[in-house]
Amino acid sequence: MLLIESITGAARQQQRLVLPDGSLLLVRLSYKPQQYGWFIDEITNKEFTLNGLRITNNLNMLRQWKNLIPFGLACYTDGNREPTQQEDFLSGASALYLLSADDVQAIEAYLAGG
Repeated sequence: MLLIESITGAARQQQRLVLPDGSLLLVRLSYKPQQYGWFIDEITNKEFTLNGLRITNNLNMLRQWKNLIPFGLACYTDGNREPTQQEDFLSGASALYLLSADDVQAIEAYLAGG
């Protein structure tokens, strides 16, 4: 797991992350105050693009696409609450992690009870 440390308090931002295979992952994030939440407006890697996903506490928010992509995203928050405040990632109250293929497999094994 790799902590994405570059998230700021800006309501709209773009992150460019390098995956273990050397490919680029583009992540566009936005905070929506009317919905008290952070959203992934776009996540793109090679031919895979996903638009409009709310960031929630989750072992792997991208789990349903695990057969299409070799990575995942996890969010953990103090007190096990959702990231509802614009400053949550900047303050460290919430953390967003990039998961490698090995991390995704380990989570799958954990969820399967093994």
